[in-house]
Amino acid sequence: MKALFRKNQKKKQKKATESSHQVSTEPVEPHPLPSTSTSITTQQAAPHPQPSKPHEDASELSEQFFSIVKEISEATDLLSPLKSACALMIRGIQAMRAAHGNTVAWIELCEQLEHHLVQLEAHRSELQKIPSIKNDGCLKALEYYFSVITEVIKNASWAISGEESKIISSIKHSSVAQTEKEEMGRYQTMMENAWQAYSIEMKRLITLKVKEVGDQLEEYEKAHTRATPGQLPEDGVVGPDSKIAYGDRIDLCEEGTRVEVLDAIRTWATDYESNSQIFWLNDAAGTGKSTIAATIANEWSLNNRLAGRFFFSPNSRITQTTKEFCRLVSNDIAKNQPSLTKTIQDEIQLVLSEEHVWFEVQLQRLIIDPVRTLEDGRVFIVVDALDNCVLSEERRGLLNAFIQHLPSAPRLKLLLTSRPVQDISDVLTLSPLVHGSDLQLLNVRHSYHRDIHIFVDKRLSNIPKISYEHRKMIIEKSGGLFLYAATVCRMLEKGRHRLDTLKIISDIGSTDKLERRMDILYLSVLKQALIDKDAGDMMMSVLSMIIAAYQPISSNTISRFLPNNTYVEDFVQDLGGVLKDGHPDRPIKVLHPTFREFILSDEDRANGFLLHPAQSAAAMAYACISTLEHMLGDGLFQLDKPDRLLARNDDIEGVDRLIQKSTTAAERYASAFWAHHVAASDMSPDLWSRVTKLLSQKYLNWVELMSWRGSIGLCIEGLSRLRRISNNQINSNRDSQDSLIVRHAHQFVVQHQSIIIESALQTYCMALFFTPRDSPLFIGYRERYRDRQPKIMTPSSVEWESHIALGGHSSIVYQLIFSPDGSRLISIDQEGILQLWNTETGSLAGKPFRGGKKSDIPVTGGCKFSVDGQQFGFWNDPSGLHIRYSYNGEPVFPPLPWPAAWPFTFSSTLSHFIGAKDSSITQWDIKHGMEAQKTRHAGAGFKCDEVAISPDDDMIVIVGCHEEEKITRGQILLWRLSTFQQVASCELPRVPHYPLDYVGTSFSPDSGRFAIGIIHGTESIPGTAILYDAKTGKEIEVMQGVHLRARWTPVVFCPLSRYLAHNSWKFSIVIREQKTGETISILYGHKDSIIHLSFSPDSKRLASVSSDQTLRVWNVETGEALNTILSGYTGIVRYCALSLDWDHFASTAPLHPIRLYDMRGGASGRDSAEPANNGGMGDYAIIGAAYMDSIVAIRSQTDAGAMLWDTSTGTNRVHTLPTRDYVVSVAFSPNGEMIAAVLSAPILRIWDAKTFAYTKDFEVGITRHRDGGVFFSPDSTLIGAYHTASATVWDVKTEQIMLLYSSSALYDYDFVKLCAISSDNSRATGVDHRSLVLVWDLDPITNRSVQVTLSKHRSEPSAAFSPTDPSLLAVTLLPDIMLWRVAEELQLIMKIEAPKGLYGKLSFSYDGQYLAYGPLVWDVSTTSPVLYAEDLPPTSFNAIGLQAHSFLFYKDGWICSAFPQGSLLPVPSELQGLEMTRHWYAFGEKVIFMNQFGEPILVDLSSILAQARQ
Repeated sequence: MKALFRKNQKKKQKKATESSHQVSTEPVEPHPLPSTSTSITTQQAAPHPQPSKPHEDASELSEQFFSIVKEISEATDLLSPLKSACALMIRGIQAMRAAHGNTVAWIELCEQLEHHLVQLEAHRSELQKIPSIKNDGCLKALEYYFSVITEVIKNASWAISGEESKIISSIKHSSVAQTEKEEMGRYQTMMENAWQAYSIEMKRLITLKVKEVGDQLEEYEKAHTRATPGQLPEDGVVGPDSKIAYGDRIDLCEEGTRVEVLDAIRTWATDYESNSQIFWLNDAAGTGKSTIAATIANEWSLNNRLAGRFFFSPNSRITQTTKEFCRLVSNDIAKNQPSLTKTIQDEIQLVLSEEHVWFEVQLQRLIIDPVRTLEDGRVFIVVDALDNCVLSEERRGLLNAFIQHLPSAPRLKLLLTSRPVQDISDVLTLSPLVHGSDLQLLNVRHSYHRDIHIFVDKRLSNIPKISYEHRKMIIEKSGGLFLYAATVCRMLEKGRHRLDTLKIISDIGSTDKLERRMDILYLSVLKQALIDKDAGDMMMSVLSMIIAAYQPISSNTISRFLPNNTYVEDFVQDLGGVLKDGHPDRPIKVLHPTFREFILSDEDRANGFLLHPAQSAAAMAYACISTLEHMLGDGLFQLDKPDRLLARNDDIEGVDRLIQKSTTAAERYASAFWAHHVAASDMSPDLWSRVTKLLSQKYLNWVELMSWRGSIGLCIEGLSRLRRISNNQINSNRDSQDSLIVRHAHQFVVQHQSIIIESALQTYCMALFFTPRDSPLFIGYRERYRDRQPKIMTPSSVEWESHIALGGHSSIVYQLIFSPDGSRLISIDQEGILQLWNTETGSLAGKPFRGGKKSDIPVTGGCKFSVDGQQFGFWNDPSGLHIRYSYNGEPVFPPLPWPAAWPFTFSSTLSHFIGAKDSSITQWDIKHGMEAQKTRHAGAGFKCDEVAISPDDDMIVIVGCHEEEKITRGQILLWRLSTFQQVASCELPRVPHYPLDYVGTSFSPDSGRFAIGIIHGTESIPGTAILYDAKTGKEIEVMQGVHLRARWTPVVFCPLSRYLAHNSWKFSIVIREQKTGETISILYGHKDSIIHLSFSPDSKRLASVSSDQTLRVWNVETGEALNTILSGYTGIVRYCALSLDWDHFASTAPLHPIRLYDMRGGASGRDSAEPANNGGMGDYAIIGAAYMDSIVAIRSQTDAGAMLWDTSTGTNRVHTLPTRDYVVSVAFSPNGEMIAAVLSAPILRIWDAKTFAYTKDFEVGITRHRDGGVFFSPDSTLIGAYHTASATVWDVKTEQIMLLYSSSALYDYDFVKLCAISSDNSRATGVDHRSLVLVWDLDPITNRSVQVTLSKHRSEPSAAFSPTDPSLLAVTLLPDIMLWRVAEELQLIMKIEAPKGLYGKLSFSYDGQYLAYGPLVWDVSTTSPVLYAEDLPPTSFNAIGLQAHSFLFYKDGWICSAFPQGSLLPVPSELQGLEMTRHWYAFGEKVIFMNQFGEPILVDLSSILAQARQ
């Protein structure tokens, strides 16, 4: 700023002369109010100053400054000399002003010193917070700076002494002139250089110390809290954001101000008789509510009465939501009330360990319950600025939770502040717990406000040039608004142009509105900070980054983003009237939202300082991208070491600290928000080019970084915004390949988010493999990271359509439902898992709800959104009825007791919902979950199956039947909602032989008609839809031949016109008139059943989805087929949904992930229809065997035989076994000469393993199931097969039957499993459905057997003979693994209890010493088993060769290894949870599992294991 300072010397001379004139005429100040200030400025303003000689004062001061220099040189810490120096500088400035008050050059010098003094005081304040400061560099710089000031004072003394002698008066004038012209420039340069040197050292020192203290705070937070992923601020640090949450940086009330309000709060706090536990302080913005809250919180803290506090603020992500509220408040309680520390810490750990704990339960367990145990006195919680919580649902949830639970803790009170926003007022004004809501902080009727007078007086009385009249003017102009007074005070405290500021304030008209007054102030701040017009662009670039930032950034971060702008810190300091934070490493906060509104308003209002959001976003985008280009690269934190497995993130300790130490705040911000800024910009071609370059070169490095930081959600959010922008750019002829890069970047992180969240390093491994091979984004990455990927083989390459794949469900998804605004999608599967999706990002909007295995959540009476989409409800057996918020899935209130399948529906007014239990119809309060007043019985024996409310909230439709007549007759009841009285009833048509099943009731938009669909026993029979008059219950039209399916609405009404539509059994669509039901037109074109219909928002088009895998669009008026909104094929669709605005389409099919299409701008589906047999869970199973270096994987189909893979050559399809029959099981002979398979014929067929020529068949008995198995004896001379309830062993060469066994039971579930043949071919063993273990002698004549019956088992049985002792048999019937001695009877000699959930192959080692089941090994050579715990498996297992045991296993979504122990590779989310006995096969160091399309995926892990064992 030195150059800028000099450029304006001439301009400032005139102003300085005017300023000195004004100072000389300043009136004497009266003192109507007491003041506690004791600074030197107050002495200056005294009415009778003591006379003194200026040259004597200056000489004395020069000597004192010399002593300060000496004190600094001998100091052991900085704080002590800094205190003395500040006090002395005040006297020095006063002395120079007294001596040279009319000399322009000296006035400029004094202003320069004043500016330095302000910052010295700030440094002193900082150092007082950091004990034991000692830094040689900083001391030397300070010593040099004061030596320069000493020289200046000496010159002042010499010049002044000339006044004593008339003889040298001419010399005096020439000396002063010479000093002004020749010396003053040198003085200023010397002072500025010395100051800059000192400032650099001081900033470095404070930065280091603050970082050291921050590290200690971080360690403290980590010792006392455990953070939930995705809920921390994006820089990963709890400490700084917790300071904002605790209000540590909010100024306290000046002494003597806010007396009435503070007394009112104190009176309420000490009123032990009142039941008012909430004091609500509410008023307009800028009235000082936060200052009052901070003052009271500080007061209660000093008195040990503070429990906890939370200050909502827009300056931190965690203080704009309630997600971290309970945890941070409970931590504060633990610090303020030490007796509760252990209780709270234990409870926090419990809450965080549970999968999902809603806000109300967190409040009770972490705050209310602990405080309730306090025995002495009352304690208080302070919640400030609740209106800064972004979501109104969260605000209401917090208030309702406190209102509900505070009465259970009578010693606890809550001080709450907010603006009087409607949703807060609605909750609080009705509660008897609330006090203080009528208290007003702003009273504009009084032009003179005592509190503001005290505030201004104390803030400004010590500042030079600010007289009493000036302060009185400021008070009058404020109009009672603290925001105005505080802004003026900051301008005068921080600025260098105080007299200019006072002039501007005096020119503000008394009739100007407060908004206009604030605008004038803001404009003044900006103009004063702009020293030179040439610096305008630099200042605005700094401001644009502060305003555009998604979270507050520091001046150091801005300096990194603007490396050519060397005056960032100076601008920030000069803008202190509107910005807060003088420290370069602390985030800069805009002091009040009104400044942001002003600078983003319009050109007339901002008057030359207008910021354009798109341009500001573009500047931030360029800065962020440049930062990432220099930062990102391979080996970010040196965590991908070649000698260890690619571990989960949680397995690596200290990652958060490592990130903090290895990255700057600018890098962390850039990584979090670069895509957000790009999407918010005007997307110039140059910026678009930088984006695609970054994605093509650094994308995977960025994803890795965000995974380590736990911020994948921000990745998805930013790329989602970028993807939408790129779609629009395609429509504007933007390069489609560039858009494909963006789309694939988004698809990658959405599709593999579960993998990437768990393991950052798997970004380059498993996640990268499952990307399209022809993707323009990933081609280069595949080659670049080839060495990091395992050897994976698939029969077809990965293809990504334009949809987003939503995984996470392990069973069939049978319901999809969009919220009314299309922003949320709910999916429910057959295991009762409900997931809430954000349709804009493709990410989960809340934690999945897990209802328990096979706990269905049906649509009829099941999941529904409220009319406004803010809540949704569903019931679960046995937990009851759930009402949750749509934005995050958090409960509105705890589950209500609710029987399975009982219906409910939301009202249009949003104040209640209607539910039916048995014959009782009840109205419930949606806000509190409390049963409302109205309950009515529908009649004895009546069972309600469906309930619906008309859009005008006038009528209730109740559909049900009488229990004794359920098979033949149903009934419809019409009730008036306002009175709960029945208006009409009618009978449903009688249907012979079939029970009635209702599939949905729908209303016309005008509430005049409703329609009901009826399934006649089964979906394979044409159903009926009936149209009724909604006021009278009169039947209007019976619509026959409707193809009805469960869980969808059969009749859809056009929202803005007179039509309704339903499908037909003949693959057609029928358009009818709403009033009469008359057929208007029939639409043909689909080739299969129609499963979904939806009218467009403008009612001019109709969309239809069919099982023929097409989505068609029709003109409603003409019936003409229009251009579709989804080109190509949808693929197999079992269930689907189209959002009301047609912006999103979702579909699902068995074993497929959910497909979510963004229809804005058009979407493309598959190029061809999906094979009809694809995705059938029962049609595919992995049945495998091994031969030397090859693996055979069987893709079981009724007409495709078996597919063999050779992993040594990388060839996918080696051969297809020549058979048309269903392949049940397959095996290679140990000598490698034969391939055998059990077929569904039922026969056992053998082929030559080299030529694949047919050899022979064996009959295996009758078949009732597609199950069975085949295996060879160890020497390949015998072959055994089992099928259904029979087992047979043959001599391969002679075809002689060695064993023939059939179970005596004849039921379909009966089976026998032949498991093993002994090494000497003398015995075979098996297990049947009765848990009967059998051992046969392989004597074709006797087939003598021994057997033992064990307890009923649930696992797949297996058995193995010891290779060295044919009489030693191991059998698994989980949870037990048993060793038997085979003699005249089976003798149990050892029993091992296997861990729960363990699955694998049972094998003996080659020498018989060890027994392995899956990954576990026991030494069984002694009398009791000993678990093997070495780093490498016993070498005797490797000697088996062809049938080597595999120590790979599946656990929690990962392929894991026992030797070495650890997780190897994650399984993609859409493949997790598959039935492992059918979809998993491991051999040696290779694994096969089945994908969602029924295709096998082979993974060779040998290279990863070899690397890990080094």
